[in-house]
Amino acid sequence: MVLLKTEKTSRVPTLLSMGFVVAMALASSDRIAHAQGVELPKPLIDAAQAYASKLTGGQKIGGKVSILGVNGGRELDMLKAAWAPFQAATGITVDYTGTTDFAAVLQTRVQAGDPPDLAGSTNINNLMRYAKQGALKDVGAMVGEAAIKGKFDAGLVDAASLNGKIYGVWTELNNFMVWYNVHTYDGPKESPTWEQFDAWAVKRANAGKTPWCYTDERGASSGALAGNWIQAYILKNSGQKTLKGLADGSVSWTAPEVKAAFEAFGKVAHDPKMVPGGPVAAMSTPAVKVGTGLFYEPPQCSVLLWGTYAGSLTTLIYPKVKPIEDLDFMPVPGKPENVAYETFGGTLYLAFKDTPQVKAFLSYLVSDEAQKLVASAGNWTVASQAVQPSDYSNPVLKRARETLLKPGVTLVAQPTQVVDPPVIQALWKGIVQYVLDPDSLDSVLQSIDAAR
Repeated sequence: MVLLKTEKTSRVPTLLSMGFVVAMALASSDRIAHAQGVELPKPLIDAAQAYASKLTGGQKIGGKVSILGVNGGRELDMLKAAWAPFQAATGITVDYTGTTDFAAVLQTRVQAGDPPDLAGSTNINNLMRYAKQGALKDVGAMVGEAAIKGKFDAGLVDAASLNGKIYGVWTELNNFMVWYNVHTYDGPKESPTWEQFDAWAVKRANAGKTPWCYTDERGASSGALAGNWIQAYILKNSGQKTLKGLADGSVSWTAPEVKAAFEAFGKVAHDPKMVPGGPVAAMSTPAVKVGTGLFYEPPQCSVLLWGTYAGSLTTLIYPKVKPIEDLDFMPVPGKPENVAYETFGGTLYLAFKDTPQVKAFLSYLVSDEAQKLVASAGNWTVASQAVQPSDYSNPVLKRARETLLKPGVTLVAQPTQVVDPPVIQALWKGIVQYVLDPDSLDSVLQSIDAAR
C-alpha cells in the first residue's frame, strides 16, 4: 500500500507547485469528495504492472521507498493510483510524506543524517545544492543515462545535471500560459504581441469590464503567482538570455528589461479597472481563488496567467465547464522572435539513497508505462517525450503537451527554479510591496539584487 503522512508548518520558503496548494485547499471541500477514489484506465494499469514486474525479475522483493514531497489532497490521490501497479508487482511500499515546507524539512533531515530515500522537488536549486554537497546519488548511473536522454528534452536533462552526472528525473511537467473564458475573451489569440494583448485589456477595462483575474495571498509566499507572471513575461518579451542571466547572476534585477516586466505587471495589479477589487483585494484574497472569477455568475474577469494545472483545477471547481469549449489557453504573448521559448516547472525526483527499491522505483517513474498512467489522470502534462498528445484524454492537456514539448521549442528554467531561497523570498516580498506601493519599484529591485 501507499502510506501518506503530512507535515504542516507556518511558512513556505521555496517555490512550490501552485497545484498542490490549490489541491490541499480544496481537499476539504465537498466539491472533490469523489476524487478520493481515482480510477485510471485498466489497460494502462496492466501495462504498468507488467513493466514493474520486470524491474524485479518477477519477484516481490518487498521493502519500502520513503519519499518527501509537496503533494497532497486530490493530486496525491492521483499519484498514488499511478504508483499502485508498482507496489502490486514488486511488493515495495511507497511511504510518502507531503509538506508545505519542503525545503526546510528536507534540509533539516539531511543535516540530521536522516534524508528520505527520494525527494520530489519542485525546485532545481535543491538538486544543485545537495549534489554539490555530495548528498545525492547519480540517478543516471542507477537508471541508465541512455534511457533518460532518450525520453526527455535536452533542456530538462541539462537542468537535472551537474558536472556531467544526472541527479534527477522529471515526472509531472508544467509551464505558464494565459487562460481565458472562451465566452468573454474576445481579444487576439494567434501569437499576439504583448502590446496587442494589453490593448485589448485596456479597451475592456475602459468599457467597465475587468479583464484580469489576479489574487496572490499565500502567507509567507504571497507574491509567488506574480513571480511566475513576471518571469514568463521576461522570457517572451526579452528572451532567454535575460531570464538565464537572472538565474546565473549575469543580469541584474535592476536591468531595464526586468524593470519593464515589473511595470507591465504593475499596470495590471495596481488598477482596480484591471483586476477585481484592485491591489488590496488581490493581496488579501487567497491565491487558490485566482481562477474562480472566470466563471462566476456573472464572470468577474476573463484572463489569468497561471500554470498548466489551471485547466483541471478550474473544471474541478466548475464541473460544467468544458475544456476548449468554455476554457482555453494561449501562450504568453510576446515578441515573435521569442515564440519558441517556454518556461517550465515540475517535479524532479532526487535520490539520497541507492537501494534496489529506490532503483526500481526510479526506473518505473521514467518508464513509458508509468508516465502514460500519470498523463491519464488528466491533471498534468508529463515530461517524457514518448508520451504523445494522442495519449492524453484531456483536450487541454493534449494542447499543453503540443505547446511544451513540440519540436523546435526551447525549455528555459525560471530563475526561481534555480536561485537560492533568500532571492526567492526577496522577490516574493518585493512583489507584495510593489503591488501595495507602486512607487517602491526601484528599491524593491535593489533589494532582490542584494539578496544574491
